[in-house]
Amino acid sequence: MNAFGELWRAIIGWLDLLTARPGAAEKFNLEGSGLINATGCYFAVVLLLIVVESALSGFPGWSTVVLGLIANAAWLGTIWLVIWITAGVVRRPAVAMAVPASYAMAFVTGLSLPLGYLVGPNIVTGMLGVLGFMLFRVAREIGKLGFGISAAFAILSIVALAAVRVGLYMLTTGMQGIG
Repeated sequence: MNAFGELWRAIIGWLDLLTARPGAAEKFNLEGSGLINATGCYFAVVLLLIVVESALSGFPGWSTVVLGLIANAAWLGTIWLVIWITAGVVRRPAVAMAVPASYAMAFVTGLSLPLGYLVGPNIVTGMLGVLGFMLFRVAREIGKLGFGISAAFAILSIVALAAVRVGLYMLTTGMQGIG
């Protein structure tokens, strides 16, 4: 299956996951090749956002572009780390949970720019809540985890993402914005 076909099936799969329809997991390619396509989709969205931001505000410079890609890679890697730790503890397939989670990151990241311009910069915090709910649905439906474990997984993922964002902020500003 090609990447665009998988993307379309992932969109349908996410609509099914969010509305709790049965058979949502079958829409995703829950293997390694599906994870590669989901990761490619995420970074394509990130690059598209960089291009749109550059068109609207001016090109920020190559170092900023590279730093943005590294930061986004760190956020995706954070989600994967939480998934692999959780999957190892509860003995569930990690790749099966990582595929829809990577698509969720792509969709939320893609929505954050237009919503940021329409609503304001505080929407990024609200989008973390949306991502948390999406990760809860991944754990519940794809990982077949109980309600409490799924909620704990989603909360841990959001806390880890927030910690990585604060850590990256502190690293890139030389601790100037703290205190």
